[in-house]
Amino acid sequence: MQNGHNDVQLNDVLNATPIAVAWSGLTSGHVEYINSSFSDLFGYTLDDLGNIESWYLRVVSDPQHYKTVIEPWVQDCFLRNTLVDIETTLFCKDHSVRHVRMCSAIIDDKRLWYFNDVTEHWVAEERLRVRSDMLEMVAKSSALKDILNVIVKQIQKESPHSLCSVLLFDKVEQRLRLGAAPDFPDFYNEAIDGVQIGLNVGSCGTAAFLGKRVIVEDIFSHPYWKDYTSLARHAEVAACWSDPIMSSKGDLLGTFAIYKRFPSAPTDKDFELISFASNLVSIAIESFRAQEELQNRAYFDHLTGLANRGHFFRQCESILSNAAEQAFPLSIVMMDVDHFKQVNDKFGHKTGDLVLQTLAVKSMSILRRSDLIARIGGEEFAILLPFTDKKEALRIAERLRESIEKSTVLGEGNRVVRFTVSLGVAHRKNGACTVDSLLNHADKALYQSKAAGRNCVFALDFNSVPPLLSL
Repeated sequence: MQNGHNDVQLNDVLNATPIAVAWSGLTSGHVEYINSSFSDLFGYTLDDLGNIESWYLRVVSDPQHYKTVIEPWVQDCFLRNTLVDIETTLFCKDHSVRHVRMCSAIIDDKRLWYFNDVTEHWVAEERLRVRSDMLEMVAKSSALKDILNVIVKQIQKESPHSLCSVLLFDKVEQRLRLGAAPDFPDFYNEAIDGVQIGLNVGSCGTAAFLGKRVIVEDIFSHPYWKDYTSLARHAEVAACWSDPIMSSKGDLLGTFAIYKRFPSAPTDKDFELISFASNLVSIAIESFRAQEELQNRAYFDHLTGLANRGHFFRQCESILSNAAEQAFPLSIVMMDVDHFKQVNDKFGHKTGDLVLQTLAVKSMSILRRSDLIARIGGEEFAILLPFTDKKEALRIAERLRESIEKSTVLGEGNRVVRFTVSLGVAHRKNGACTVDSLLNHADKALYQSKAAGRNCVFALDFNSVPPLLSL
């Protein structure tokens, strides 16, 4: 390149182009010129720059990227004597990120560098991809944590100096539970998991409580974080912007948060990124829960939340097979609400539903983790008790009977409704048997309970006799 009038004209031309341009000495690599578009795009002035390699090492996350990617690409362009562009992600002076298509050419003793900003196109493509990946994972019934991790990783990819988290709202306990925070230290996630929502409970607890976005630019001077500054300092975060995640019906689902390592105020693009992330997480949670509900319908009773008949039979078949092979004891209990039709006729079906739901809750509080209870008919329940002999099965059945006898529900007009159950126990001592035959024995024991006046427990052994008629 020549000095003088021609050089001035070239500067004028380059300053007028919307593409960021720089040139460096071919031998020294020293950056000798940048146009105004370069400064606008990256925020650097010529005085900020030394040689091209040192500048490049400042604007990439991987220090090996220049040696492993850029230098081989430059050499390949030189050998081919062609202009071949390459896409890469670079940090600006203000720590924002730009995805650029870069090209290099040699003119005289200078190397020209061209940087075409394709950030918007790249972001649009990345967001379409992550949305598609998310929906595919929901369709394949992937774990919600894995789905949320995909979203969090994408947001951190768009904002590389950020750490992101998703917390899920527990409506019953009014707490936030860890959804996804893959790059936070374990001690931080453990401290945040289960935090009660409320004012001054960090950014997320406050955002969930208020139902609106909370921007904390400096954690160490903000009242919302006064009880959590030591935790934040240990995790090396200094700013937190949190958005409540709302369902399509306006219900709180959780929070999405972007953390920064240094005090920071969000830009318009940051606000847009937060909104995109919150919307995507909302879709993910609602889609996952809808899928989960469909699956639950295949296995669980919609009224009581207990296993349904089909799921109970499938589980019983598997456990009975294991019991025969491993010779461990097993019992089944049939339980029936006494005079349930009279409850419905006298107090209404809503009260009848409350009776069944209360029975389910009481039963679950008494049964062990290994036991399986199912609603197999209108007011009929079956309970599988693995590793349980006759004596223990009778004890459990009697505990159920006593607990339910003490239970009440409020019917229409706040009328107190009491109810009882009759129970029949069948115990398999040895040998193979079918679910139907074992249930038949429990059913016969149940009828003995009813014949004895109801609200009592009877038992029958199963001694490898031929299967009885199915229920």
